[in-house]
Amino acid sequence: MQEAERIMEQLQADAERENVIPEGVAKYMPTTEDSDPIVAALKTVLKCTEVKGLELLDSRWNGNEAFRYDTDKGRFFVKMNRVEDVSVLMTEAVSLSALAKTQTLHCPLPLHLGRLPKVGDIGPGAFMVLEWLDLKPFGAMRSDVQSGLGDKLADLHLSRVHDDLHKGRFGFPVSNFLALTPLNNEWCDTWTELFTRRMNDQLRTLYQDKAYGRAALAKGKDGGLKEALGAVIEGIPAMLEGVEVTPVLLHGDMWIGNAGGTPEGPCCFDPASFFGHSEFDLSIMDLFAGYTDAFWAAYHAKIPRAEGFRERQRVYQLYHYLNQLNLFGDSNVALTVQRLTADILEAQQASRQPVGSSA
Repeated sequence: MQEAERIMEQLQADAERENVIPEGVAKYMPTTEDSDPIVAALKTVLKCTEVKGLELLDSRWNGNEAFRYDTDKGRFFVKMNRVEDVSVLMTEAVSLSALAKTQTLHCPLPLHLGRLPKVGDIGPGAFMVLEWLDLKPFGAMRSDVQSGLGDKLADLHLSRVHDDLHKGRFGFPVSNFLALTPLNNEWCDTWTELFTRRMNDQLRTLYQDKAYGRAALAKGKDGGLKEALGAVIEGIPAMLEGVEVTPVLLHGDMWIGNAGGTPEGPCCFDPASFFGHSEFDLSIMDLFAGYTDAFWAAYHAKIPRAEGFRERQRVYQLYHYLNQLNLFGDSNVALTVQRLTADILEAQQASRQPVGSSA
């Protein structure tokens, strides 16, 4: 992907700049001083002459922090993490650039990536400067924004801008992250192959300790869940048999918290993009509350529900529940995974029975 490679090379070159943090600081704290690495980027790369102020907007469980910077050239959104390598934000920048090229669902343009130095025992980290979006409070819940989100997401899934890139394959030019979960985006010839790999990755890591926490489940103490999930995965080829899946660019993490509304209309952010089945994007949207009938009506007006949609959604949603279980190890999520797995296996068994037969 020449464009992605160009973006990656440019961002990597920008990120190589070294910056100096005053001694005695326990961890990097952003300031408006010229010596600050983010301020230096705003002035040298984005040609701002004055940084008037900054404000912390959000601080997330995964270490990401969001800031608004006010400058003589307007506002900028800055996403930073004191411990992540710059390559993590770089993959998000590639996703945002790929989405922007479709000219469908609006997302903030990545403008610059840079390094945050190690201070004390913390770091090094990274930051990304993005286009500012004037998000309105609860803007994603407005009826016009909901219908706009449905309309534009359908346009994204119908876009053929990247056909020469994926060449009928499933995956993405770079591997990226779903929250803290690394995604293997190596190209696959079929959606069945890629999704099966995704599910096997989630299953395997359930029993592995991670940098951010202990294993979600203990081997031999999961009530047979590992074997049941293995059976679900074995059933994926049959579930997708006869389903025509065209690779389309996905947002990848389109829950309501990653959507918003501006005066200009709907927008999205924090993608984990790849080329996959359009229905996979919908699975997380139906998993958590937030999307209304206005969204679904607008989306399905352009892309009607295909036969077997609900059955596939349950398996796609199981993937997201497994991801939640891997991330947080929550016992309630574990129970949901057990129930959903049992329901899927029961449905698979029923579909294999001849018509008119009884158990």
